[in-house]
Amino acid sequence: MRDTASAGAPLTSRSSYSRWSVFAGAAATLAVLVAPSGASASTTDGAPAASTTTVATTGVPAGFAPTSTSWTSPTDGWVLGFASCRAGSCPTLVSTSDDARTWQQRTAPRVSSTPDQTKIHFANKLDGWATDSGVLLATHDGAGTWQRVRLPGAAGSASISKLASTDRYAYAIVTYGARGAMTTQLYSSPLGEDNWQPVAGVAVPGSGGWDITTNGSAAHVALGVIHTSLRQWSTANGSDWTETQPVCSAGTAVRLSSTTPDDVEGMCSFNAERGNMQKLLVESTGGAAPVVLGQAPYPGITTGFATASTGSAVVAGVGGGASWLHASFDNGVTWESPLAIFDAQLPMLDLDFQDAAHGVVVWGGPAWSGAAVYRTVDGGHTWSPLTL
Repeated sequence: MRDTASAGAPLTSRSSYSRWSVFAGAAATLAVLVAPSGASASTTDGAPAASTTTVATTGVPAGFAPTSTSWTSPTDGWVLGFASCRAGSCPTLVSTSDDARTWQQRTAPRVSSTPDQTKIHFANKLDGWATDSGVLLATHDGAGTWQRVRLPGAAGSASISKLASTDRYAYAIVTYGARGAMTTQLYSSPLGEDNWQPVAGVAVPGSGGWDITTNGSAAHVALGVIHTSLRQWSTANGSDWTETQPVCSAGTAVRLSSTTPDDVEGMCSFNAERGNMQKLLVESTGGAAPVVLGQAPYPGITTGFATASTGSAVVAGVGGGASWLHASFDNGVTWESPLAIFDAQLPMLDLDFQDAAHGVVVWGGPAWSGAAVYRTVDGGHTWSPLTL
């Protein structure tokens, strides 16, 4: 099978990833992107995007600006955002249990709005977590109440960059310590508990980050510091972790996804320049050496990555004149851009699929010039904004 790309030179074979290991320029260039106040959205045929649902009733306050979303099934979702209040702007949490037809306001966690992203994540209808990077809050009663939780051993300055969960554990990627002596560590807690502990051995020295993906009871995590280190681990049950070969190189921005417990896909992004960067879709099957499947389109600094099903992958990016979703439905051989929001270059965050058909992504946020939640119900072929 021949690998081709819609941007850049074609790949000539499904080679080992070591052939494509290159050191990247820093991917964190979002701060230099100019975000105009207006925006227009279109699919590849130029048609304007429309709402996927008709909302009968809503508990969403006026002026609500979403910052993060988490869905535990195609019908059950949560959206955290900010809305006007006496104090100026207050965190606001809404949820749906009927496929986004109606929304109810819930007790919101006391978090701040941040340019990087204030995050929400639910493992099920009861257990959820929120962070503004500086604090971690938990609920175990479906957002009836929220409590701040401790991260033992995370001394000094601590920053929480990722939240995830399996059917057994919750996870967070945490960077902590003092300048010159930082550590990036995976933390975990059993579901239903606030017993967070560092996962032994799953850490790298330095101020870094990267990604975690889960599937059932399994999890895959990549930790590293750009241009310095990259290590990857996997677990089948959350208790026993094994170091594996990274799907990307130390010079890349790493995004992970998993369509089966034993397999992991990576979007390895590098050479960031003027809102564009190279993006390689890579896969490791059953612990085997990673192989390059294809090259995603050049426009956009990578901000998200998800796989809907075997052979289907979507990458989010911002820059090059728009906010982008690029998608492949043939295992990375060919690519299209089912969503392009022009004029306002705002990040696309929380890209995730609940099953082979349903997925979501957050565009912009309270700290930006616009904010919306886009959704697909056809596996990523088309995307439309939710009515909130």
